[in-house]
Amino acid sequence: MKPPFDKTMRNSLLAVLLSVFLLAGPVSGDNAAMKRVSDLRNEARVARADNLVLVLEFSSDDCSYCRKLEQLFLLPMQRNEEYDEKILIRTVSLDSFETLVDFNGQSMSTADFASRYGVSLTPTLLFLNADGKEMSDKLVGIWSEDFYGGFIDNRIDEAHAKLTHVSLAKSGSQ
Repeated sequence: MKPPFDKTMRNSLLAVLLSVFLLAGPVSGDNAAMKRVSDLRNEARVARADNLVLVLEFSSDDCSYCRKLEQLFLLPMQRNEEYDEKILIRTVSLDSFETLVDFNGQSMSTADFASRYGVSLTPTLLFLNADGKEMSDKLVGIWSEDFYGGFIDNRIDEAHAKLTHVSLAKSGSQ
């Protein structure tokens, strides 16, 4: 016959474990909402069709500033309908040993792709058109959280104005 405290201890242990799992929340969290890019031709088609600026975030897994950028700015932008008509946000992981397909259909490492744009630090944000051309100055690092959202918005507005100007010029010449 087992002592009566075994059942009590087992129930207590189960209650503690259940509490830990419930308090921890989902394992994937908001980071699952950041969309990693694998084929930029697909992203370019969407950007071209909808006249969107492609915002590429270069990040790494151990970069706490990358997580801060995502949580404070990029994820809220992805959820905000006002940005749906301006931008398409994607992430390029510099930790990834996978290859990606660039705008011209060339397969390359993420490190080679980052080098093409002079990206060596994370986080870095690029503001590109559907051909992969930079439409505004890149943002490197994250500083002054109070003003950083404004810096991103200014780059987006500048890039989107250039896209709109080019689109109007093309439609006017036809």
